[in-house]
Amino acid sequence: MAAGGVARLVIPEVAILGYVTEIGGDAIDPGNFDAAQIAANPFFCPDAAAAGRWAKLVDDARLAGSSLGAVVECVATGVPAGWGAPLYGKLDADLAAGMMSINAVKGVEIGDGFAAARLTGEQNADPMRPGDKGPRFLSNHAGGIAGGISTGQPVVVRVAFKPTSSILTPVATITRDGAASEIRTKGRHDPCVGIRGAPVVEAMMALVLADHKLLHRGQCG
Repeated sequence: MAAGGVARLVIPEVAILGYVTEIGGDAIDPGNFDAAQIAANPFFCPDAAAAGRWAKLVDDARLAGSSLGAVVECVATGVPAGWGAPLYGKLDADLAAGMMSINAVKGVEIGDGFAAARLTGEQNADPMRPGDKGPRFLSNHAGGIAGGISTGQPVVVRVAFKPTSSILTPVATITRDGAASEIRTKGRHDPCVGIRGAPVVEAMMALVLADHKLLHRGQCG
């Protein structure tokens, strides 16, 4: 987090916003998206109705001694076109590697991610038209990165956090000698670690983008 704060100073032209879009399989309604709500509830949630549901969902998991997974989405706007490389040092590859290095993260999507696999080529394309300030994209299925290089569109990353493994519910395991046993975590219990992951994902986004800005400057001047 501290390093991410420094990285933001390197990329003042970029605005980064992270928020939770899903907890325990309960997703927000994109039609209810309100950025002002993200800081107004303890779930970093842009949908007030979903935040209300999640309060009970997370509390029920806590009382049951269990835990829930979460999905965090992070959007970086203002990223200039040209950051990244077509093979070694791809922007999306470095973002994926950075996000996967965060504790409890088990999946990363760029743009439409896995949903792109269910589209046709023409559906997944991001058509361009002439604009007042250069090319204008009509969609952003690629999440702001094409061929490993930023396109100038918002960079969109989604990160999946697993349910916390340290739960109070007994789980089958084995002893050091290989005998069947059970384990139950005692002490601190976090029913949804993904909630606290939102600012961490923002920080990692800032770190990777700052790296690529410096790499771009070193290569292109």
